[in-house]
Amino acid sequence: MNCITYTNVRKSFGPKTVLNGVNLKVEKGNTHVILGGSGSGKSVMLKCLLGLIEPDEGTITVDGLDTTHMPSRERMEHMHKFGMLFQAGALFDSMNVWQNVAFALMNEGMKPADARDVAVQKLKQVGLKADTADLNPADLSGGMRKRVALARAIAHNPQIILYDEPTTGLDPITSDVINDLILQLQSELKATSVVITHDMHTAFKVADKISFLYQGKFIAEGTAKEFKSTDNPYVKQFVAGSAQGPIQGAV
Repeated sequence: MNCITYTNVRKSFGPKTVLNGVNLKVEKGNTHVILGGSGSGKSVMLKCLLGLIEPDEGTITVDGLDTTHMPSRERMEHMHKFGMLFQAGALFDSMNVWQNVAFALMNEGMKPADARDVAVQKLKQVGLKADTADLNPADLSGGMRKRVALARAIAHNPQIILYDEPTTGLDPITSDVINDLILQLQSELKATSVVITHDMHTAFKVADKISFLYQGKFIAEGTAKEFKSTDNPYVKQFVAGSAQGPIQGAV
């Protein structure tokens, strides 16, 4: 069963076309990795899914419900299905760790003491000790900040988790710890996950399925094994990280 479906989604900003007829099916309970270079439209896809941007054409359905032009009140209720790990973590520097993790819970009326208990539980779930709860974001390493942001993303037990470049800016060992957490949470929460990345190690480790976005549309889809052995020259070049091939880098 498909959890998320994009059908002919298009989005332009002035003369620049970013999404040029995107079609994608994300199966319920799977981890689907979206690969693509910088500026290929990956983040715009997520913003359209979350309702932060409205597509010019096409539809996006979640669990069979068309969310493309959803009214604001219905959209807010719908958003409870989602947890989001932002690329830079996006923690609030004016709040300590547990307040960051429990932000949405308290915003919905949960008492601070109860919210703190949930935050500590979620911090433990991502491998952080309880005493981390009272630290400030400035006291954390890059990897710890990612874990705190991930704890916040799962604080309300979402059905769908979105990861925007989860390992960007991290060293290889810390990146692999985050990859392991993605797999762990997939197993524990049984959530549907969409991972945006250009990190091939992350893609090959966590993906049930991979789709490659190029110039605003998907040009390849398959398993990690299929991507490793592909004859598609665009995918082959991207996987190899080579400057030689049909994809031309920015100067």
